[in-house]
Amino acid sequence: MSEKSLSELINESIASGSSALPIFPGAVNELRNALKDENRSLDSIAKQLSMDASLASQVLRVANSSFYAGLSKINTVKEAIVRLGLARVVQIATLVMQKGLFTSKHAASNRMMVKLWQHSVAVALGSEWLAKRLSYHDLAEEAFMAGLFHDVGELLLLRCIDEIRNHEPNMNLPDELVEEILLQQHEEKGAWLLQTWNLPDIYCSIAGSHHQPVTDETTTVGLLVRVADMVAHKLGISLFPQTEILVSSTEEAARLGLTEIALAELEIALEDSLALSS
Repeated sequence: MSEKSLSELINESIASGSSALPIFPGAVNELRNALKDENRSLDSIAKQLSMDASLASQVLRVANSSFYAGLSKINTVKEAIVRLGLARVVQIATLVMQKGLFTSKHAASNRMMVKLWQHSVAVALGSEWLAKRLSYHDLAEEAFMAGLFHDVGELLLLRCIDEIRNHEPNMNLPDELVEEILLQQHEEKGAWLLQTWNLPDIYCSIAGSHHQPVTDETTTVGLLVRVADMVAHKLGISLFPQTEILVSSTEEAARLGLTEIALAELEIALEDSLALSS
């Protein structure tokens, strides 16, 4: 049994480039680039999605969920695009592909990953909702992605802990210790992982600083993610619920000019998001 600390073992796991490291799904970039390609037709994008039977079936399942469902059932990806719009279907596909990273064969890690996934979806959709509610429509897509990735450091740490459990099956890893590591290290590790994925700097910056004090450099997208994150914690959609938090009194809410009514509406939107993460 190793005499090294859990932090040391995690750093070794990351440095070794082991299979514990999550891999960013390349298909996400392909789909999101299709949104910007004026030459891509609806039919060609629908065909691209439908080529992966598993992905297509999951997109249809989500499109028919209570969050998105219309009066009649959607049976094809093309129908989903027509009803919901291409941007929304690509967003659903992004969520479906990302969800595959949040699984573990270890019961303790899997419980945490399920909660982490629910939190990530809630903050992604909440950040996008806020952007539109506050008329930052040009920031909505960026806010969604930043919200989805803001706690990716926790995913990386949990995957490393899984690797440690595989190699040190007798090592005692109480939940309290794991939670302490997640809280202390997820910002730094998240920024590092997003940099290795070669994602835009804004996502790396938000992942690496969303619990730090607001500064003049904090972007509007960063403020949106912080507020959605706090509301999710308040509602218990989180690994670390903070039901006592008063979001309306925070610097982030003040800078965005958020009213109590807008925050109450955001709470409803985040509660509805659970339909997508199940």
